[in-house]
Amino acid sequence: MSTHSASKSFQHRPPADTGECSCPIHADGEPFTAPLGIRFADHVAVEPIDRETAAAVYEAHHSYMGSLPSVNLAHHGLYFQDSLVGAITYRYPLISKKRIRYGVDGQLCPEPVSIASLPAEIRATARQVLPSTDTQVVDSEVVSGDSLVEAARICMGVRMPNLASAALARSQERFLQADDRDTRFLLTWVRSDYEGAMVRALKDKGWTCTGYREPGQASNREDKPIRERYKWRFLCPVDTAREQSTLARWSQ
Repeated sequence: MSTHSASKSFQHRPPADTGECSCPIHADGEPFTAPLGIRFADHVAVEPIDRETAAAVYEAHHSYMGSLPSVNLAHHGLYFQDSLVGAITYRYPLISKKRIRYGVDGQLCPEPVSIASLPAEIRATARQVLPSTDTQVVDSEVVSGDSLVEAARICMGVRMPNLASAALARSQERFLQADDRDTRFLLTWVRSDYEGAMVRALKDKGWTCTGYREPGQASNREDKPIRERYKWRFLCPVDTAREQSTLARWSQ
């Protein structure tokens, strides 16, 4: 273990509020000490993991979705200095088509909305997650559901500055390198009252909040409490995700 002093290092331990955690992140190996100020991207890696490992990470550490979708494309283990610290799971979204809106510079735009007209329970976070709601929409298109891939679960089991952003970027890059489908957009949903590090990581890595989903259970699926919550929809053009990866490599 490193001998860096507490003021110059980050000590990774199981979350204090869960006691002895038995998930794949915390069950094996000793806590590690990481010096602050290092380039996190240089120490973050992504490797495939099996369904059981991913499910155990989400059950222990996902803020509000502790289970896995039944059908998935890939499970990624997120590693820092060879220690598992989180997971991301990709799947096809359960939608047949989606309208995409663009601004004058070709950037993604949210659905036309007035924050004042939004339901009271999502107004506060709307001001944080939505880009300018008065951006002019100059073009739109309807894309098929199979041109989108959903990051159905994104979860970090370790609190560490900048880790979520670096891990998300690595996972996007790994997934797109292996993807031989005509994927145009990455998609994910975030519970409307969630304000964790992953929201900041999404925005930092080129994702745009384009709207929200109203509460409602699916008639052909098991009822879940999360479906009674509003959720923000985030999209990222594949070209933007690849550009982020290129910029990261050039900056090293």
